[in-house]
Amino acid sequence: MALQPCKILSILSPNQFMIQTQQQKIAIVGDGIPNFLTKDNLIVKQKSLQRFLEQLSYVNKDALYLSKSNQIQLNGIDLIQNIEDSEEIQLNLVGVKNQAPKESSVVNEFIREKRSKTLKAILVSFEQNSLNFLYQNDTIISVVPNAITIDDFGIKDQEYTKLIQTEWLNKEFNITFKGTSIMSVLQNENVINIPVLRAELHFTNQPNIELSNEFYSSLVQKGFASISDWGKLNLSQNSFQLLYQCQEEAKRQNLGMWKAGELDRGMLNSVTSQLQGQVVEIIEANQFYIKTNTEKLNIKLDRIFIEGQEAKEFTRKLLIGKQVYVLQVGDNTPLYSIQLIENNLDIEEELISNGWATPKESYPGLSKFKYQQFIQINQIAKQKKLGQYSQELTWRVEDQTDSKSGKCVNEIIWSNIQRDKQSAKQSGVSTGISIKEDYLLEVLIDKIHLNGSLQMTIIKYHSMVNFQINGITNLHEFETSFPSIAKYQEQRYNYTYNLLMQRNVWVYFEHFNIQENHFYGRIYLKKNNKDSDFTINLLSEGLTFIKSNTDYYDRYEEAQKQAEEDKKGFWVESYAQFILDFIHNKQSLKKQVNAIENIQEHDNQLIEQVIVTVVNDSNEFYIRRQNNPEFEELEIQIENAELIPLKKPVKKGTLCLARFSEDNRVYRAQVIQAFKNDRFLVKFIDYGNNDEVGYQEMGALPSQFTSIPQQTRMCSLAYLRFPPQTHEFSEEAADILRELILEQSFDCKVKYTEKSANRHFVTLQHQGQLDELQFTINKIALDRGLGRIDHRQPYNPLKQFQNCELDAKANGIGIWGFDDCLEDEKQFEDEYDFYQ
Repeated sequence: MALQPCKILSILSPNQFMIQTQQQKIAIVGDGIPNFLTKDNLIVKQKSLQRFLEQLSYVNKDALYLSKSNQIQLNGIDLIQNIEDSEEIQLNLVGVKNQAPKESSVVNEFIREKRSKTLKAILVSFEQNSLNFLYQNDTIISVVPNAITIDDFGIKDQEYTKLIQTEWLNKEFNITFKGTSIMSVLQNENVINIPVLRAELHFTNQPNIELSNEFYSSLVQKGFASISDWGKLNLSQNSFQLLYQCQEEAKRQNLGMWKAGELDRGMLNSVTSQLQGQVVEIIEANQFYIKTNTEKLNIKLDRIFIEGQEAKEFTRKLLIGKQVYVLQVGDNTPLYSIQLIENNLDIEEELISNGWATPKESYPGLSKFKYQQFIQINQIAKQKKLGQYSQELTWRVEDQTDSKSGKCVNEIIWSNIQRDKQSAKQSGVSTGISIKEDYLLEVLIDKIHLNGSLQMTIIKYHSMVNFQINGITNLHEFETSFPSIAKYQEQRYNYTYNLLMQRNVWVYFEHFNIQENHFYGRIYLKKNNKDSDFTINLLSEGLTFIKSNTDYYDRYEEAQKQAEEDKKGFWVESYAQFILDFIHNKQSLKKQVNAIENIQEHDNQLIEQVIVTVVNDSNEFYIRRQNNPEFEELEIQIENAELIPLKKPVKKGTLCLARFSEDNRVYRAQVIQAFKNDRFLVKFIDYGNNDEVGYQEMGALPSQFTSIPQQTRMCSLAYLRFPPQTHEFSEEAADILRELILEQSFDCKVKYTEKSANRHFVTLQHQGQLDELQFTINKIALDRGLGRIDHRQPYNPLKQFQNCELDAKANGIGIWGFDDCLEDEKQFEDEYDFYQ
């Protein structure tokens, strides 16, 4: 068996030796234990650690290498021997674990105890730019040198590993702790800032550390490290000069980190200097918004030239939503580069290699070396006819007008959507393939506005359109009434921006409003997945609420109720329920009634005791619950409140306090219309009547006055059809109805509701009478010819009084006294179809 003389250079782990043969070849002998004595492997076998410490004494010894048996002999004894099983021991760690950062308090406490003190420890392993030392045989100290920066790019060179393992591993160092620096670590898609232990390192056997540092010099002269800012300021003059000479020589020879040229060095991945963030928007093909954990950066790649919608689309698909490193060079006029974290892809090179970008010649921030490298990549893209060199560029966005037809392109798009929907249904019928209920189109979200509207490009038609999510309310409508609601509108914008901006989503287009030039519909984050309805996301976060007349109320109600229970978003505000009730024009019985005796249940319907506050015409009057101490107390508080001036301009829809001209008292109101000279038409929401008031007679509505909802509901008499306002009998009918019901108390039943207008159709009868239809105001109105029986209702109990309508018609009472109704029944029907 051939024996080769060798020298043991270092012990990598128990039973694993690095040797150098007489032929100057470096070899690793023995299998050893992977990741031994590293930050991520702190649990070791007691016997293994003991064997490692014993074998350290063999370093720098001459031995014999048996290649066939993969064995080392010293003085005739085999050094690689079986290690008996033993108990596991847990080593202490002072430093940082990159993959699972520990509490920083351990590092900080160690620094307080050991700052500026020196201790001796053995270098046992290295990971990226940190060095691991074994201290007192039970502690791993992981540090980063203070005077030099070990470079992430430089250490990718295999020569770095060889240098550390052959010259410095297993050596004893004097370690003087100087403090910590912050390192950013990506963990579970979140950036965590943690302290890194920094120290001065000196080889114990170095005779004069004032003249130079052999360890630092060996790394710097090979291009694996550079002088740090701390080193420039704190090293002795002699030490700095020696290191500086080593660094300049490494630059001159393009070694290690300097292989790409000095100027481009700062563009390379360095954990200690780079920022990490997520690309949230592509502004242009070479300009992006990147959100870090502290700020939103506007980053532009100035060293390349790139333009065009196609290039922007390529960049969007490459970067949007991705985690990236932002690398900066220089302080006064910084240059930036970007790398994808998932694969360290350099974005400048990627854009050039795919034919979308070209390097800028003679640009101050681009070295000749890097420029030539970019040019070579660009030539390959030209040869392959990639990107802008392709003869077929597929991405186009149409103009918004069609010069041939004179129509708005959006009208044509809407026609195409309707046509394609129908074609899909017909195709399903002819082929027997089941077609989904919703015809979804893939779109790209181009822009998000603060008011909730979006701009999107429909991929199929290559056209950009304006879009609004259907069935939900934008909170900004109430900003003038409740200024604090603006922050929730901003939260909705940010939430929508983070999830949708420049993302591909699926949209069901429901209708197109030609006056607004807006499409309406629903957005789905995933195709054919109703659970990905974006409306549910917004409702669940408390950033909007459902319109009462939406066709999807039942689908969305659960998400809204859950957000209300969890007090998410604007549901934490005391006025949230008030706004909801105001919009829906409905009240919760729990809030309306204090005592159970005020509600009687009869024939499975609730009877409420109400008072009629306003009669606008025969089709519209307002009721309010009678005997409401809670509301009466609120009115007293409002009357005594000081009017705080409204913020100008006062907009239509603003909720406020206003003084009623007839009694000079203050009530809750809403602005209906703004006139010149600071005059406004307001509706008093707790009564239903209108009044014109001046700016000085109005004030802001404090949140404490929103504890109970608006008190009136808009109503009509059930089962009857009344003349519209355009009819000449309309005003007379309204006067008669006022005589019958205005400011009088009644027992009221809600029979049905007109969903689109939140109008309640009720029966009214004087209190104390039998609960029968013949005693209601509805029957009296029929007798007096104020209206006629509504035959559109599937079940109309007033039909039993058909003879009363015939009597009124025969005697020309009320509406029946007008010739147009008597002579032309069809005209009468048409004029009465004001609900259609």
